[in-house]
Amino acid sequence: MGGAETVARQTATRLRRSGLPVEVLTTCVKGPRADWSHNHFRAGVSNVDGVPVHRFRVRRRDAVQFDQINWKLLHGASISAEEESRFLNQMINSEPLYRYIKRHQNEYLFFFTPYLFSTTYYGVLAAPDRALVIPALHDEPYARMGVYRQMFEAARGLLFLSSPEMALAQQLYGIPEERCWLVGAGVDTDVQDDAAAFRQKYGLDDPFVLYVGRREPGKNTPLLIEYFAAYKRRMGGPLKLVVIGPGEIAVPSDVADEVLDLGVVSPQDKNNAHAAALALCQPSVNESFSLVLMDSWLNGTPVLVHADCQVTREHCRCSNGGLWFGNYYEFEECVNFLLDHPEAREKMAANGRRYVRANYSWHVIMERYHKLLEHIWQEIDRLG
Repeated sequence: MGGAETVARQTATRLRRSGLPVEVLTTCVKGPRADWSHNHFRAGVSNVDGVPVHRFRVRRRDAVQFDQINWKLLHGASISAEEESRFLNQMINSEPLYRYIKRHQNEYLFFFTPYLFSTTYYGVLAAPDRALVIPALHDEPYARMGVYRQMFEAARGLLFLSSPEMALAQQLYGIPEERCWLVGAGVDTDVQDDAAAFRQKYGLDDPFVLYVGRREPGKNTPLLIEYFAAYKRRMGGPLKLVVIGPGEIAVPSDVADEVLDLGVVSPQDKNNAHAAALALCQPSVNESFSLVLMDSWLNGTPVLVHADCQVTREHCRCSNGGLWFGNYYEFEECVNFLLDHPEAREKMAANGRRYVRANYSWHVIMERYHKLLEHIWQEIDRLG
């Protein structure tokens, strides 16, 4: 489950607990990285964590046609309006879902997330006056497609996880401020961690930089491996890199013993790893919020982020909870600073923890959603 899906599930559950009659509409597909033509779950209504979940069957798709267009987008090639249409038509689609939205549009406010999927695009167009999009937007070729501009212009409003994300949407689509709301994402701030237990379990005595998340080019993990390898060759020393999450990584043979790849671990081990680390490194430049930064700060560890990611850099700037790098030499300086200044490292971590609790605790997020919903329902009643 990706970050946008995690935020959606947790927010729906918390809103339901807060007394709002929340329901979830989704497909029968197993997940965002599963086969989008395969109906893994049974269609119908079930209950997940106290939330009614309506599942709708998907239709078959032409994956080859989709992949050809997607390849062009990923490699910076322009595509025609007709190709944009085929891109959406051959993604994940559920006509029963769209019919349900259209038929019940006067009964609901619909929150769609993330922006990229066809279910969001066609769902918004089925009930635009009742559609609110939580885009999870970042600067990528998809964001510049004309179909998404059309979708954002049609929706009643947009909800953003961070101020740089909102600024990007306004820059790309010219969305007026009165249709944009900055809500953020909720984080469970009641965490328990045990750094010593993590070190004992995995036999780690040396300081280490931590990476948590999917291992893929889109998350910039190859760059982190490249920079860490260069650091070890230039600086030597006992520093290690610990990598947690799904996917494969290619580690140069001369530093293979310096990288501990743990794969997928339990939530408790993940908390313990954060607490034990010198710093969390989030090298991705494609983020709309980055939950992993919040996890690191709550577990008492500062962060190191890429300067080209407006969202993570803004979190660090606003919190004074981390450092950012724009090239290898800045990465090296940041790591050395953290190794040589333990008091500054502890202060950054404490700053980050305060920032998360003040801005992203669940009671803060629920208050924002309740105010937003009250405003929208009043607007609907007034306009008719």
